[in-house]
Amino acid sequence: MLIGALWVAEVTGSFETAMILAALKRLIEDFGNPAMVGWLITGYLIVGAAIAAVVGRLGDLFGRRQTLIIVLTIGAIGSLISALSTSFPVLLAGRLMQGVTGAILPLCIGLVHENMSRDRAPMGIGLMISGASIGTAAGLVVGGMIVDSFNWHGIFFASAGLCVTAALATRAFVPASPRQYGGAPVDWISGLAFAPGVALVLVYFSMGKTWGWSSAWTLGPLLTGALLLFWWMRHSLASPNPLIAVRSFSNRTIAIGGAVTALVSMGTLQITVFFSLLMQAPTWTVAGLGFSATLAGLAKLPSNLSSTFAGPLGGWLAGRGGGRFALVVGGALTTAGWLVWFLLDVNSFPMVVAQLILISFGATMLFSVAPTIIAQASPPERISEISGMLTVIRQLFLGIGAQMVTTLLAVDVVRRGDEVYPSPFSYDLAVTAIVALCVGAILIAFLLPRSIRETP
Repeated sequence: MLIGALWVAEVTGSFETAMILAALKRLIEDFGNPAMVGWLITGYLIVGAAIAAVVGRLGDLFGRRQTLIIVLTIGAIGSLISALSTSFPVLLAGRLMQGVTGAILPLCIGLVHENMSRDRAPMGIGLMISGASIGTAAGLVVGGMIVDSFNWHGIFFASAGLCVTAALATRAFVPASPRQYGGAPVDWISGLAFAPGVALVLVYFSMGKTWGWSSAWTLGPLLTGALLLFWWMRHSLASPNPLIAVRSFSNRTIAIGGAVTALVSMGTLQITVFFSLLMQAPTWTVAGLGFSATLAGLAKLPSNLSSTFAGPLGGWLAGRGGGRFALVVGGALTTAGWLVWFLLDVNSFPMVVAQLILISFGATMLFSVAPTIIAQASPPERISEISGMLTVIRQLFLGIGAQMVTTLLAVDVVRRGDEVYPSPFSYDLAVTAIVALCVGAILIAFLLPRSIRETP
């Protein structure tokens, strides 16, 4: 029942991330400004990434179950605010409150290790993370059905219901967490700059394309964020008990897990950016498949469903073969999925579905293994904090990777009237870069010890 309750919480977090995509068209019709509506995605992700490590650390200190219930409660309140809103500022305020659910995963990882044995924890994390694929699929499919049958307000009511359900399940089936607050005083000041610093850096990568990469509107947040993070790093290293400990990454397993996550986020996790454009580009571009938006969504659905088995498999391999073996297997699968692009003629619906399944399965294995090995290498009193740092790394490099892929896809284009799309060469270039990053992740994974228990 413990894993079931945490699984529902992870489904909730993924549903909130994906559901807004199903409502974008209707929201743009109602508010008439695509850039403004885009902040419902951008703002949510920035808040989630910025506070994941901080909230994870608060869970380590004051009790992970209690903190998770508070996070889900804030998410429910934010969802209701958005559901009942009649103006965009109120809608956005509620959506930003929902962003705290970005801390669900690190808190759940800590709760798994808190309540399960070391040998069973990897499989538990894999099972719990499988909820992410279900939540994403539900957000797109169920969210779309709600929007079509009612309106966009409905998805926020559904989100509120999920948050309440997850909070009640957590309270009923997850044992109360012990408080770790005590001993050496926590240096709260050392953590003050972390969340705003991360948020400002993410603003640069999220809005640079819209505002201009060299404009003051983007360079200002980037420089300010970088200075805040530099101050935080110096203060954290000098403090005997910092709120967010940068020195944790001196551990080889944690550092390698973070590096693999960064490369995977820049590369294979750009699957949505790449295939959304590829599938909906017209056939006259030669590379484009000419799918409708509905057909493109259906093509992605089987990969979401099949990936629910990848999380448990990744956890099982990590628990038995060690983190290195599991990461290499996941990396090899997702690399093979991208190489299909060069080996076969991917120009039909079944072939695209097959390629998406293979890429997503390997990527989900990597997504489940990295938190597993990092959690096993982390001090018990800092598991949720360090897992939250992994969320920060993932979101930051997702933004960098999205810019890399869109830039490569614009290297060479084909035109017809006012329409401009990537050429076959640009797609080849983007896939080459993604494959190189996947191979890099595999090579770095070989630096891990054969067993997590061997980590110095």
